[in-house]
Amino acid sequence: MKTIITLLVTFASAMNAYAGQAVSPGTAPDSTTQGPHTVATAEYRLPAAIDKDILSDRMTEIWAKAYYPADLMNSDGKMPLVVMLHGNHATCGIGSMPRRDTNCEYTYSGSCPAGYVPVPNHEGYDYLAKNLASWGMGVISINANRGITCGGGNDGDWGLNLARGKLVLKHLSLLYQWSTSGGAPASLGLGDKGLLGKVDFSHVGLLGHSRGGEGVRAAYNLYKDAGSPWPARIPGLEIKAIFEIGAVDGQTSRVLDADGTVWNQLLPMCDGDVSDLEGRYPYERMLMNTRESSKAQKSLYEVWGANHNFFNTEWQGSDSYGCSAGKPIFDQKGYYSTEQQQVALASVPAFFRSRLGLKAEPVFNQNFNPLNELPGVVKKVTQVDREFTPSPGASENAVVDDFDKPTGINSSGNANIARQIQIEHKNLESNRDQRVAAISWTSAGPETYFESVWAAPSQGKDIHDYATLDFRTARISKSGTGESGTDFGVVLTDASGLVSKEIPVSQFALINGPGNYNPVLQTVRIPLSVFQGVDLTRIHSVRFVFDKSATGKLYFANIRAQKQMGLGYGQGGISLAAAMHKSYAMPASTLVKEEYVPENLNTIRSIRMVHKSFALSGQPAVEITLASEVPFQAMNSLPVLKIGNKQYKLSRYTDLKTLKELTFTLSDKEYKEISREGAVTVTNGKIWKFGSIAKSLK
Repeated sequence: MKTIITLLVTFASAMNAYAGQAVSPGTAPDSTTQGPHTVATAEYRLPAAIDKDILSDRMTEIWAKAYYPADLMNSDGKMPLVVMLHGNHATCGIGSMPRRDTNCEYTYSGSCPAGYVPVPNHEGYDYLAKNLASWGMGVISINANRGITCGGGNDGDWGLNLARGKLVLKHLSLLYQWSTSGGAPASLGLGDKGLLGKVDFSHVGLLGHSRGGEGVRAAYNLYKDAGSPWPARIPGLEIKAIFEIGAVDGQTSRVLDADGTVWNQLLPMCDGDVSDLEGRYPYERMLMNTRESSKAQKSLYEVWGANHNFFNTEWQGSDSYGCSAGKPIFDQKGYYSTEQQQVALASVPAFFRSRLGLKAEPVFNQNFNPLNELPGVVKKVTQVDREFTPSPGASENAVVDDFDKPTGINSSGNANIARQIQIEHKNLESNRDQRVAAISWTSAGPETYFESVWAAPSQGKDIHDYATLDFRTARISKSGTGESGTDFGVVLTDASGLVSKEIPVSQFALINGPGNYNPVLQTVRIPLSVFQGVDLTRIHSVRFVFDKSATGKLYFANIRAQKQMGLGYGQGGISLAAAMHKSYAMPASTLVKEEYVPENLNTIRSIRMVHKSFALSGQPAVEITLASEVPFQAMNSLPVLKIGNKQYKLSRYTDLKTLKELTFTLSDKEYKEISREGAVTVTNGKIWKFGSIAKSLK
């Protein structure tokens, strides 16, 4: 059932500073406009080959589209570089507007059947690349079709994202060679020596969509690995910033984070492909890295109503089965979304322009800081919540409470206080290490509160040289709170027992998430200067007073004092007399339902022993081949075979023409442990039912 209710939610208020003035950080600048440079484009494409730097068991190719200022040859300086990498998709398509991408023969053969064309997966970010090039950057967008996109995984690299990372580094090594020694391909139109001295490898940014997101994160880590061959091939490479869109996480045997650099993840909140929004997991891991650099900002940019595919204009079919976070900003039956492109243009160029090049513009970083309003070009499209830390490093943060102790105990070991509330410390989800306090109340009032007690009785901690109080929160349920959001107050207490003026959280954040499905948190940042009446050199506790919304259920996580306001904060002609304003036209969500493919359409085609499996590095294996009348679409989340309560993720297509057959590879040990009577399903967007192994063996 679909329910649509349109409400205009407006929170307008002022923040009290010492002088009694309202404090406003102002509105972040708009990065959607084109720059002063005319943009030139070209492609380079080298013959396919087996390249052991990338994959040793199949052919791959070096193919990319380049974007650069048309006046590059007349410029004396070096241009910063952004490398883009698409995600997993079919590699052959038919028709146009929309093109239907239903075939993967190009992946292994390098050609498509009659009537089909190779999918230009790498051209889907033209609108972003041209914007960046118009501001003086060089951009290459990599095509990973051959051998990787829609390709079968390997042991330890189930989604081929380590291979994607190696492909990125291979392109960078060639670009380094062409920019230092010459030999640039003629197809670039710059001449053999046209790139000499033109690329600044100390200012490089990476952008990855979907599996490409974990792929660029892999490239960053592979370059930094002890004993890595890549620094010798790309001397002086500095990856200053990584932007991911709807990225996957955990598709390799390695844990891949972006420690030591600036990182952002755009989360499409109506993602029907990477529907568990696992791109937030690296943020949660990196938030706990107390050794992080003071300049290594991390952030999430959570876009309500966005699907997964339409950030790439060449992915011309919606992946979403519904929308639990706001009104869809895409047409379920359409093949593109100008709204999603607008949001991407307001975030991707802002991110890289704030960080790359000798002429970087830090003010654009305001787009990721919750202390700043988003520009109108975003707010008129949809709601965007943000997670943010200027740095999770211990030198920049004082941890008040991470809820990593049993319920009732502060991270410091002191006893917290709970009045007229229910509270439980727990993992946010069973498969996540993220800790939260789940708090609910049914009777609002000044004596209904949670107090995180940071210091021993009559003691306090000195945070006078810190900038903000930061905490993460989300609604657990909308029940009883109304669509307009949940509000509560925040106060500080000091060692003398003094209590600060209460600050309504609605002055700094709109907490109106859908709850229940995919608990995604947002960061609330409150300048410490607004907490009047307490001694910031002796802070004893942080108190959350539930005296506004009549009832509520909230998650709280990671309460911290932070030393930095954030790069670019305070720039752009900010008026201290202006009031902060939170406003979105936010319709209610639509129901999301799982879609099943019934057993009568599906078959367990074969179960066979393999003495030497190429997918398991030559080890013995068992291959289970499953077929269906409904194609297993090439997606970015891994196809998951479930037998009873066991899951398996190593697979490949064994029908590249129609994508109606998948083969999963299990180790001999894994196969011996399966339940012959357990239900067999495959999850790949939809859920396919196959009965049981025992039934198929009859």
